[in-house]
Amino acid sequence: MAARTDGLPDLLTKRRQFTIEDDFIRDVDSADWTTTLSDSGTASVGDAVGGILALVPSDGTVTDNDEAYVESANEVFKFAANKPFLFEARIQFTEANTDDANILVGVMDAVGANSLVDNGGGPPSSYSGANFHKIDGGTVWIAETSNSTTQITTELSASNANNLAKRAVTAGGAAPQTLKIEYMPYSSTNAYVSFFVDGVLAAQHDYVFTSATEMQIALGVKNGGANLETLNVDYVVGTQER
Repeated sequence: MAARTDGLPDLLTKRRQFTIEDDFIRDVDSADWTTTLSDSGTASVGDAVGGILALVPSDGTVTDNDEAYVESANEVFKFAANKPFLFEARIQFTEANTDDANILVGVMDAVGANSLVDNGGGPPSSYSGANFHKIDGGTVWIAETSNSTTQITTELSASNANNLAKRAVTAGGAAPQTLKIEYMPYSSTNAYVSFFVDGVLAAQHDYVFTSATEMQIALGVKNGGANLETLNVDYVVGTQER
C-alpha cells in the first residue's frame, strides 16, 4: 500500500515564506538580535509568564533622549512586488511622566541610534519601512510608511479623518496592545499597507515601493525627559513571501 503524501504540498506552501519570530522566553541572542543602548541601558528577559523583553534606555543616571533599541540582526525584509509581508508585536508601556515616552514598533532599514529622533522628532526623515510610533508630547499612536524621503503619516487622533478607527487610539497603558502591519502589493509599483491596533483597522496607506531597500525589525524606546521609560515586548513576528 502506497504511503500518503497529500500533506506535503501544504508543507511546501509554508516554505514559500520566511519568518523571524520571538516569544522572548530566553535571553536576547546576539545571533538573532542586535541592541543599540545608550547610557548603560538594557535589553533583558526576566521571569514573566510567556516571556517579556524589557527595553530600558538608561541606568541610574536618567537623562532626556537616552534610548534603547532591539533590531533583528540582518535586513532580510523588503517591500517589493509579489511579496506580501505581515508584522505583529504585542507590547506594553506605561508613561513615566504623562506623555513623555517615545516608542517605535515596526520595520525599517539601518536601525540604530536616533531611529527615534531627539526631542520628540519621531522616525528619521529618510528610511524604508513601516511602523507604529509615539512621540514625546503625544498620547496616540502614529502610523507611518516611508520610502526614502517620502513618508505617509497618520496620527490616530479622534479628529483625523484618515484615522479609520474613528476614535483616538491611545498609545500605552496598563494593558498590552497588539500592533499589526500588513503589506499587500497590488501592482508592480504600489501596495496597500494596513495598520491594526488590537484587531481594529486604524490606517491604510497606498504605498509606492519602487527603490525601497531591505529592512529589519525595529523595537525602541527613548526618554522624553528626566524620567525612565520602559518598553515591554511579549512577542514579535515578521513573515514575508520569498
